[in-house]
Amino acid sequence: MSVVAEASELEMVRGTRRVLLLLTGKWSVEVLYLLANGTRRYTEVFYEVGEVSKKTLTHTLRTLERQGLVARRAYPEVPPRVEYSLTPLGWSLTGPLMALYEWSTENLAAAPRLRLVRDDDALAA
Repeated sequence: MSVVAEASELEMVRGTRRVLLLLTGKWSVEVLYLLANGTRRYTEVFYEVGEVSKKTLTHTLRTLERQGLVARRAYPEVPPRVEYSLTPLGWSLTGPLMALYEWSTENLAAAPRLRLVRDDDALAA
């Protein structure tokens, strides 16, 4: 039986920040939610995720793949077929994502001061 040492507040903050950094890509959350509904081909992700350029979507998928959240499978066919799905690590993130969604639905409408901050608003502050 292994004993896990209790994390210090600083370790908890740093660990939380590292996890949040996984989700900071503009389209990361959208892609993760979409793939939580099952494996998708690249074109399905492109058309279902929203108004994203192919370059940005490719960058997002590659980043999520490097982080170990998304798996890419290429089939040796003509034309090439590429599918994306969540890895076990990606699946383990769906619970915390749902908790964040539930928190936002309960609190954002009730607290008008809690508004989404756009990048240009944050830079102006």
